[in-house]
Amino acid sequence: MGNNRNDGHNTTLLVSIHPNLGLDGDTRQSIVGILNNALANEAVLTTKTRNAHWNISGTNFFELRILFGNQFKQLNNISNEIAERARMLGGFAIGSLEEFLAHTRLEEQPGDVPDILRLLADHEASIRFLRQDARKCTEEYEDEGTFELLVSVIRMHEKMAWVLRSHIEPELNHGENRVTSFNTSVPLRIVHPAENRR
Repeated sequence: MGNNRNDGHNTTLLVSIHPNLGLDGDTRQSIVGILNNALANEAVLTTKTRNAHWNISGTNFFELRILFGNQFKQLNNISNEIAERARMLGGFAIGSLEEFLAHTRLEEQPGDVPDILRLLADHEASIRFLRQDARKCTEEYEDEGTFELLVSVIRMHEKMAWVLRSHIEPELNHGENRVTSFNTSVPLRIVHPAENRR
């Protein structure tokens, strides 16, 4: 009986207790895979947002620095929630840069400082991936806990996307450059009215 204790005295004893949550092992591992893909997306978007925060310059420096700083802190919190859910299901949360790049569905752009449009496009792509994942969790795996987490993450990304979109709308609707809608998956160069006169 004493050999089964692991109270710090017998540190070589490994005991694995699988969660008994009404989800079988294969289902839990499939959900952990979904969570790790989402976690990789969050890590890449966090890094891109931090890159924008560190390298911002221009007339809106202070405003954008605060905006990007707040958003990468929110993204860090989202990552923590997703990683904790993977652990709750008995899986492991990926945590290396190599794993993040292998699992992400977002495009990495080394050497470029992301602008608001690129970050907005990544938030919207994340939302689309999360919607697919949330639907799969509830319809295929019957995991309402992960479904609810992913829905809450969708709402946070929708809010961050709305803030970014609201920040650029005045520029897009200004004077001769008025744009009523745009596809954020295609890069858009905002031309200042003074440039049009050149």
